[in-house]
Amino acid sequence: MFYSQLDIHEIENSSLALFDLQGVSRIYCGSLCLGEHCCKEFMYDENIERCVGIHFEAFHNTRNTNILSSDGMLKYRKGCETGWLEFKGHCYYKGNTKVNWSDAKTECSKMCSYLIEIESKEEAEWISATFLENMNCGSDVFDCTAWTGLNDLDIEGTYVWDHSNAPLTFSNWHYHEPSLGTPSQALTRDCIDILRGGVWNDRPCSYLQNWVICEKSFEQ
Repeated sequence: MFYSQLDIHEIENSSLALFDLQGVSRIYCGSLCLGEHCCKEFMYDENIERCVGIHFEAFHNTRNTNILSSDGMLKYRKGCETGWLEFKGHCYYKGNTKVNWSDAKTECSKMCSYLIEIESKEEAEWISATFLENMNCGSDVFDCTAWTGLNDLDIEGTYVWDHSNAPLTFSNWHYHEPSLGTPSQALTRDCIDILRGGVWNDRPCSYLQNWVICEKSFEQ
């Protein structure tokens, strides 16, 4: 985990205060942010020892606090937390939890993160090599899988990423997937998982996966 100092001009009034304290050290302020999954960054004023933790906008459910910047207030952005791995500016975490797609979303949301959204073949292969290929499961490619955020729950055959609501611009389907060629199966297979090798497969959203992989970006 690391912090990077941001330019003072990036600081704006906000209602996203996770905590707002005075009379604490910069180190203590950073440790508070480190211990909070939902702390994206912190602001600190050395002159008055004011410490403000900033919440992720997409997961904001905290009280409103008007954060007024001052000449002495600097912002520090957090990097990947302990237990999370970084790839191209995003952080990833694998949890050993047997969950369906909806519950997997909830598990990620608790950590102010979301089910993985895969934007390139390189990312798909990295996720597979990092999280799937060292799993202790069967030898079949369909034995070691994890949910992604991709789904066609709203419109059959129209896939979107759940967190960003972005349309599908890159795909990496397993051979004969998705099940659109067999409509009787496709109608019940609306959620997408990733297999070994980074390829994708559609399943019923009620299917219980053995792992959940969450993603977050501190640039958002």
